[in-house]
Amino acid sequence: MNFLQNFIKNIKKANKIAIFTHKDSDHDTICSAVALKEIIKQMGKKSVIFVDKKPSESILKFVPKEKFLTTTDEKFDVAICVDCSSIKRLSDDNLKIFSSAKETFNIDNKQDNTFFTNFNQVKKGWSSCCEVLYSLFKDVIKLNKYLASTLYTGLFMDCGAFTYSSTTDKTHKCASELLKFSPKIKEQFFACFGVLGQEEFLITQRAFQSVKFFLSNQVAVSVLTTKDFQECGVPREKGKFIVSYLQNVAGVKISINISEDGKNEWRISLRTTNDKVDLSNIAHRFHGGGHKRASGCTLKGDIKKVINALISECKKELEK
Repeated sequence: MNFLQNFIKNIKKANKIAIFTHKDSDHDTICSAVALKEIIKQMGKKSVIFVDKKPSESILKFVPKEKFLTTTDEKFDVAICVDCSSIKRLSDDNLKIFSSAKETFNIDNKQDNTFFTNFNQVKKGWSSCCEVLYSLFKDVIKLNKYLASTLYTGLFMDCGAFTYSSTTDKTHKCASELLKFSPKIKEQFFACFGVLGQEEFLITQRAFQSVKFFLSNQVAVSVLTTKDFQECGVPREKGKFIVSYLQNVAGVKISINISEDGKNEWRISLRTTNDKVDLSNIAHRFHGGGHKRASGCTLKGDIKKVINALISECKKELEK
């Protein structure tokens, strides 16, 4: 019995079903969870989605009606992780719930996936978890506008708007089929990301001012503190996109954005346009995860020590 057959069999006999996302959720993991919830609904079952904390406003704009939980005392028959490469990528509260489930499933596209569940559907190197979901369920579901736009959003964001090396002919074919059901999704993207607010401009400006270069200008690092976010009047998530600008600077092979998320706690976003660099190796060493060209992790401690630790690992990766 293959993964899909096992999945359908267990969903049909389950009374309680839970879907889990990785810590510091991005568009792909939230959209994968929401899409899977819709797919399970088409199978005649209800499910709930667990996150480590409320998703950012930029993500919620695409799924405004969805509800997300962080913890519960309930037990579940089936637990499904989406876009999550390791059990370490679950929050402590989510891990307790997930581990108590009778059957566990894992749907992912990460190269560093550890195959940590009873049943694993992992397509390493694919553009997004949303593309994996569509490929897996396309013959057993009925696409509608909401499901198609949700899958397209996760795919679009996770492959860097079709610029990352993970983008293939299959990715474009998948996107084309989804767009047939949601032709106005491009207008929605422009409304969310094409117009830069005054506060977002200010935090981007601060990020640029903080940039320092290391290892003969091969690594660019920006740092945003809690004070920066407070003074600019924006949440931490608004500072994540600076890393995408830095990767396009000539000579830069690794771009890093460090954003403060609590006292001496830092969220790290890593990006590269260089196919010879595998950022998931760096993130994995810090118990994070992600893709070859886009990864992330969390570090604690003094900011100077955090930067030194990151640069040390970048050096190892660049010297390969």
